[in-house]
Amino acid sequence: MSTGRVVIVGGGFAGLSAAYTLMKRGITPLLLEAGERAGGRGKGERVEGFSLDMGAFVFTSTYDTAFRICEELGLPLVPSQMKFGHYRKGRWVTTTPESSPLNVVRHLRTAITMGFLSPSGMRSGYRVMRQMYREEPYMSFASDSPIAEIDDDESFGDYMKRLRVPENLQVTLRGPLDMILGDPEPAGQALMRAYIGETMLNGGRVSMPERGVGSLSEALATRCSEAIRVSTPVRKVVVADGTVTGVVVDGETIEADAVICAVPGTKVPELIPELPAETRRALSTISYSTGCRVVIGLDHSPLPPGWHGALFPENDDTPLLLDRSVFLPACTPPGKSLLDLLIGRDRAKQLIPLDDEEIKRELLGAARRKAPPGSALPGDDEGLFYRVYRWEEALCMGTPGMLAEMANVPGQLAGSIDNLFLAGDYMGVPSVNGALSSGERAAHEVADLLASRAG
Repeated sequence: MSTGRVVIVGGGFAGLSAAYTLMKRGITPLLLEAGERAGGRGKGERVEGFSLDMGAFVFTSTYDTAFRICEELGLPLVPSQMKFGHYRKGRWVTTTPESSPLNVVRHLRTAITMGFLSPSGMRSGYRVMRQMYREEPYMSFASDSPIAEIDDDESFGDYMKRLRVPENLQVTLRGPLDMILGDPEPAGQALMRAYIGETMLNGGRVSMPERGVGSLSEALATRCSEAIRVSTPVRKVVVADGTVTGVVVDGETIEADAVICAVPGTKVPELIPELPAETRRALSTISYSTGCRVVIGLDHSPLPPGWHGALFPENDDTPLLLDRSVFLPACTPPGKSLLDLLIGRDRAKQLIPLDDEEIKRELLGAARRKAPPGSALPGDDEGLFYRVYRWEEALCMGTPGMLAEMANVPGQLAGSIDNLFLAGDYMGVPSVNGALSSGERAAHEVADLLASRAG
């Protein structure tokens, strides 16, 4: 194919997916990544025979683009149904997130503790689930999810108030979101309900590459290595007379016939001052959670047998605990385990300025104070190794109406800067799958544009 130069700004999942798709269509782009290696929030790390995920760590059952790319790259997927312990009202209960009547009976004590079987909980729970099932096609993270159609100006907090969800059941519904995302109440009801729906409508089924999500970003970066230039932050996307002409990096301007901007949505306006006013307004609806993660290599299992993780939804400073070796044994050497401690909310913002040792000590101490029965959480100085990862911008949340606003952006750009394309989790349903799908979609649009010009 006779083409011009395509520049991709940002080497996270969206940028890598765009580069991978363009190369499949016979176009070798130039991907500029500010960091020392590509991968963004999907990076992984290999330490002493262990495979660690630095950011994203799970695929839910509707991640169609992610599953297909893993298959194309030869990355085996490991299916699982998560079993979690929940610390509620001073005691531990366990459950799998399957919504069948049999599962409720099997976990009757859990259902009572978590607020499903009180009279008000049953009424509001029925209303929540009835609406979920009625809107099941929208409650999806698939590449063609129509969720933007039901996104409006109602927040998740207002949604729960409108359905009169009692406080105990609210803790159950928002607890996991609160621990990882931050406060879900101000966020849009459509996206937050989609997170819940992915669990409750699909029996808690998840899948991961056998060596973690980081192995996908690594495989994509390897496949696209000839197109990637790292340690090259882009300072500006140059627009003249309604057309992108290139990008500015330190020391040079790189000419381009098309640009795919695949940086977080909050960074786009400063890179492209000439954006249409309606696009800038749409981008202003985007926000991200803050996250902090500690990963510890162990020579024993840290959680009770069979547990994938432990949740503390009533507590502000206790992290989510995961034993990734339970569902991803290939991530560890035989007989070893990986303990992940994840925290979001304001607590993550407090921890990020601390040094690694302090963060590890704070999170381990909080977890040990309410340790699950039969667990073996390490002491402050125990473990084969540890790593700390900080994310000022972790998961895309957004305000009510963000999904609907962002759905209009491609049309806005096509009418004003037709060789500029945005890609990122915020351009789909915010998730790894949304990032991959948006990068793929932008790449096809670029290839079609260049082909039409060549023709």
